[in-house]
Amino acid sequence: MDTMQSQPSASLSTLLDQLRERLGAGAVLTGDDVTARSVDWLTGTPCHAGAIVRPGTPDELAETLRLCHAARQPVVTHGGLTGLVHGAEASPEELAISLERLDAIEAIDPVGATITVQAGAPLQKVQEAAESAGLQFALDLGARGSCTIGGNIATNAGGNRVIRYGMMRQQVLGLEAVLADGRVISSMSPMLKNNAGYDLKQLFIGSEGTLGSSRGRCFACSPPCPTPAPPWSPAPPSMP
Repeated sequence: MDTMQSQPSASLSTLLDQLRERLGAGAVLTGDDVTARSVDWLTGTPCHAGAIVRPGTPDELAETLRLCHAARQPVVTHGGLTGLVHGAEASPEELAISLERLDAIEAIDPVGATITVQAGAPLQKVQEAAESAGLQFALDLGARGSCTIGGNIATNAGGNRVIRYGMMRQQVLGLEAVLADGRVISSMSPMLKNNAGYDLKQLFIGSEGTLGSSRGRCFACSPPCPTPAPPWSPAPPSMP
């Protein structure tokens, strides 16, 4: 029996009822559905949050944070759960907000070489979408099949190709984030040259989710790397 998992408090139960009404019953997980999930792939530590909320649209994410802020409910954001620093652990008094359903590829511009995706999209899904348009998404990690774009931005990931293409910060053209009170800040732009005022997106990149939760972003892509020529050539056929 999991001794850390307890019944939600009266105030949390009221909040969960509000969230079910706004997002649908399937968007709110409690009890065994919570503890069945691990928050650490290395140790298999179960999730101890009071509940897990899974918004299905960017607007639902904003509404979730607005309701939690009004109820003074602490939250912990869950992405791909591939981190090794226990950043996704939550107590029974906290609410976990999973971005797993916010995984859409919203737009690809092959001419402008940009791709716009939601925060919960796995890195590999973004890479494959870019490749289908004849582009390359520069970031690559060993956990590409599990880690999410939102987590990559929150940690300013570097990855296997960082020497050539730079950190995640160098890939982000625009970003839309939800603050703790549910307000939305948009710094979405597909333009590489953008000197219109403060570059607010840079505050959120590498912030580990402490300033808000990202819900959408636009990235620069690059042409695929050419296939390198082999270091040797087969010998020509012998002359008669």
